[in-house]
Amino acid sequence: MPEARTGAGFRAGIPKAALACWGQHAGPAAGRDDPEAGEPAGLRVSSRRLRLTWLEMHQKPVAHTETTLANEYLARNRGNLAEYQKVVAAALAEQVAAARARPPIPVLTQHDVERAATDPASVADRYGLDEQRLAQLIAGRLDTVLAGCTDNLNSPHSRAGEPCTASFLLCLSCPNARAAPAHLPVQVLTADMLAARREQITPLDWARRFADPATRLDDLLARFSDAVIADARQAATAADRDLVERFLSRELDHR
Repeated sequence: MPEARTGAGFRAGIPKAALACWGQHAGPAAGRDDPEAGEPAGLRVSSRRLRLTWLEMHQKPVAHTETTLANEYLARNRGNLAEYQKVVAAALAEQVAAARARPPIPVLTQHDVERAATDPASVADRYGLDEQRLAQLIAGRLDTVLAGCTDNLNSPHSRAGEPCTASFLLCLSCPNARAAPAHLPVQVLTADMLAARREQITPLDWARRFADPATRLDDLLARFSDAVIADARQAATAADRDLVERFLSRELDHR
């Protein structure tokens, strides 16, 4: 019969006191209260301490929402809060700097669209396109989500000659991307939903996943007046909202 291993019997349904009894027997050390005095103090083991330690290390929820992780576990652990805020600030600064290290994607104005009807060559040349691609862009035939893709088979994120499989969020930094006025409602909705997600997931997770595209999108939208942004938000349809929700939930990612 194989020898029993310490802790091998821990599973759902065991008495709450069993963990404390194991901890007392195992005797993990917490470090010395006084470096010059005796043996290190014992560490009191509890399910709460183990749970909090795991959450701090992995920054992922377990059997609860990301909002609960941020507000109920990480924020209440004041001893770790200051250090956590430093990590978040560093990640946020890094992502914002990366977003602004590259030029924003070109954006056609309404005047460009109107001029393209009578002088497509000059407008196409201004945006580094041929006349055919310009016409396709304006007609919406090159749409991804946040912009139009002018060269899907020559992506910096995929092998040359193969269709791009990158997340649509990366269109905001892609040299093949061009935005047109028709993209503005979805861009505004995406910016709104990215801002809302700051309250729904942990600050560190948001900084790592969304700070870069959110910064790029904010800088792009800063080109427009408040009135134009308000009109675009009003013009957004239910289909646009569904598209953005699916997009940010990664339902549209290449699998």
